[in-house]
Amino acid sequence: MAALALGSWAQASTAAVAALPPARYGQPLALAPGVFALPGGLEGAEPDNQGAVGNLGLIDTLAGPVLVETGGSYRLARWAISEARRLTGRRPVLAVITQARPEFLMGGAAFEEAGIPVLAHADTAELMALRCHECLRRLRADLGEAAMRGTRLVLPGRRIEAGLSLELGGRRIELLHLNGHTSGDLVVLAADRGVAFAGALVPAGRIPEIDPGREATPWRAALRRLGRQEGLRTLVPGYGAPGPAAGLVDAVEAYLAALESQVQALLDAGVDLLEAQRRVELPAWRGWARYEAFHKRNVQRQYLAAELRWLGGVPDPGAPR
Repeated sequence: MAALALGSWAQASTAAVAALPPARYGQPLALAPGVFALPGGLEGAEPDNQGAVGNLGLIDTLAGPVLVETGGSYRLARWAISEARRLTGRRPVLAVITQARPEFLMGGAAFEEAGIPVLAHADTAELMALRCHECLRRLRADLGEAAMRGTRLVLPGRRIEAGLSLELGGRRIELLHLNGHTSGDLVVLAADRGVAFAGALVPAGRIPEIDPGREATPWRAALRRLGRQEGLRTLVPGYGAPGPAAGLVDAVEAYLAALESQVQALLDAGVDLLEAQRRVELPAWRGWARYEAFHKRNVQRQYLAAELRWLGGVPDPGAPR
């Protein structure tokens, strides 16, 4: 009887998955020979998009393709691995996670199953262990158990403490450690093609989301360093359409500069946090995705960081060292 019940549950579970919309990203965008973006949505994870939020990347090498991000679920990662094989004729040899964002890292189980190593900065792995079990719980609540079937948190097996230059199959791939959006930010640069994948460090047409305990100043500094990167021409943002690197970087830096300036002015004037959240409106960016979801929270996090610095709790991140 128990076996019959288990079989019925398995059939029902399989049927529930089969009834879902396809778990996949958009049509691959060829950016340069052997370099592709796999585009995802600008908004949050929801049943209609099956968690395919943000952009994945693919850099082909003679050794096999490297994927940028593992995707938002086990099902999405399975699709990405299959798509990499379709585009290149080869099995992926590595995946790189740029930041501890759930839409970029929840596909780890599929990569582990396929024997494909996953690399991230050590700080990203630490953040994943600290908070991504809760991210997974929320995704299951938002998307449903069927959509997240097979998804579990798998920490990256390869971890780096600084930037790294990879030589794979005749191609040089630079992993730039920029410490902006999070302390473990990596930008993945196909050096010979002038194409970089920036993850959440550079969203396009989407409000940047300041991480808890972070602020605009180091993020802006990271953007300036990225903008000076020699040979960089095309940028794949974490969200939104790829384009010329300078324009995408400048747009994000402008939002963060305006946020930082207005928050600091209100703090200097003695305005409290709740009033600052009410007053700091940036209409030039209101048309960007996630403005309502992220902007007031960004004001809060920027205010608290600036206030702590004013109280003497932390050094000025913009001060020379």
